[in-house]
Amino acid sequence: AAARRGFRAHSLGVTYDMKLKNRIRRSVSRNVLALLPGGERPDEVVIYTAHWDHFGINPEMEGDNIFNGARDNATGTAALISLARAFTGLPEKPRRSILLLAVTAEEQGLLGSAYYAGHPVYPLKKTVAAINMDALNIWGPMKDITVIGLGQSELDEYVQEAATAAGRYVRPDPEPEKGIFYRSDHFSFAKQGVPALYTKMGIDHIEKSPEEILAASSQWTAEFYHKPGDEYDPATWDLRGAIDDIRLLFRIGYRLSMEARFPGWKAGSAFAR
Repeated sequence: AAARRGFRAHSLGVTYDMKLKNRIRRSVSRNVLALLPGGERPDEVVIYTAHWDHFGINPEMEGDNIFNGARDNATGTAALISLARAFTGLPEKPRRSILLLAVTAEEQGLLGSAYYAGHPVYPLKKTVAAINMDALNIWGPMKDITVIGLGQSELDEYVQEAATAAGRYVRPDPEPEKGIFYRSDHFSFAKQGVPALYTKMGIDHIEKSPEEILAASSQWTAEFYHKPGDEYDPATWDLRGAIDDIRLLFRIGYRLSMEARFPGWKAGSAFAR
């Protein structure tokens, strides 16, 4: 009922007193940066982000208590390494710089990316875009690619061009009610006005139905998301789809790195400035 338009809260005539005890632990962690300087405009930067952290070990759990984070987000971290190899393997340097940013403490509230966005090594006014990778596709090749927050920025056309070149198409978020746009590291850059792109796997599998893919994704979330079971399983993981998505994101970043244009937020976006 609370989700319906026109809902109003009503007093229940009940009061409740409670006490909470909090324990604060302070720790130090690191963002890890790697820069490929641009050949013509090295002060202009295209950023790729992926968080390297997960949840470590829970000593209070019995049995397997290691939170491996294989999909979330070793896949994104591996994508950063793959992109580094791809960009450094080009016959000519990109005109703009490529910054590969492995951020910490995403799982604690996007802390690493928020810190970088608030204390940028390279000025945000010269940051062309931030392209985020988090929990990549483990179910195989898709005909589509999902853009979280489709319609917000001019980066949409870059995704469309790259998808068309790969024989794929762009899909909006099929589950916007989950608020995924606000739950990964691109959001830290969006809040600072930097055009940010966050793609997720599609659901139009080359062999399976969208319903099967959504069901498999929901089952994975229920059984393995933020749990020790997030482990690499060679028997069930099909990384061909992740490879396709990384290639698509490489194409987008390469185009951005070779242009002089700075894409912006679309009129009406909450992030437009």
